[in-house]
Amino acid sequence: MPGPRRKIFRNMAQKFIEMAALTDVGSVRQYNEDNIAIDPKNAAMVVADGMGGHRAGEVASRIATEVIFNELKSYIAEFGNAASQYSPRLAVEQSIKRANKSVYEAAQANAAYQGMGTTVAVALFYDNVVALGHIGDSRIYRLRSRVLKLLTRDDSLLRDQVELGIIAAADANESHNRSLVTRALGIEHDISPHIHEVQALPGDIFLLCSDGLNDLVDDSDIELIVQSLKSNLPLAAHHLVQTAKDNGGYDNVSVIIVKVLKPFPAASQQRWVTRVFGWLK
Repeated sequence: MPGPRRKIFRNMAQKFIEMAALTDVGSVRQYNEDNIAIDPKNAAMVVADGMGGHRAGEVASRIATEVIFNELKSYIAEFGNAASQYSPRLAVEQSIKRANKSVYEAAQANAAYQGMGTTVAVALFYDNVVALGHIGDSRIYRLRSRVLKLLTRDDSLLRDQVELGIIAAADANESHNRSLVTRALGIEHDISPHIHEVQALPGDIFLLCSDGLNDLVDDSDIELIVQSLKSNLPLAAHHLVQTAKDNGGYDNVSVIIVKVLKPFPAASQQRWVTRVFGWLK
């Protein structure tokens, strides 16, 4: 079995946000089918948790992260020529849809990849707001005033059963349906991802993660770790991943942590892309 594949990203040059991220194969799996990526220049990030046999999940999550970032860069470049027509929220939605098409077409073209798919969680920061998009059970949290809040709804059989009252929320951790997603990127030709925007205030910390974290670490423990280590985001990321591994580590686990350092309002006479590049110098 190959050793764990680990990646750490950190960019301290930014003036309004700080990022740290980590992905780990876990303690049981042979391959890491998660993919994570951050783009400090464009204040974007994505977590993708692939699924499919013979490492196809790794292919699906890699395609998704690459396409989403390429699409976001393309939208931002176009915005420089047509400011009034650009919407970061729309950019996130369209980038996920384009990634879905790419994964779906790759699966149709190669018999070894048929049925592959991936969850995704995407965040794009701009003008004191963060545009969020997701599909599947990868999550986005926000820690504000010491309180952790889940900003996404899992597309999972377990979540549906809890909401319908079939399973009590207190019993959800013991359910065998924890890993059964009801929607994913790349399974169908067309999808409608969950898209919304929330404020990004100084002191806020956003966490994107694959279910390898929240399936093994309670939200209360995630809250405690992030709050306690918020001054050292790389250490917080490491501690979150290690806690999941200490609790069994039966899945790949990936985290991206983002801290808002100060306000980043839009300048009314500047184009959005110019402001982003200026903030990140």
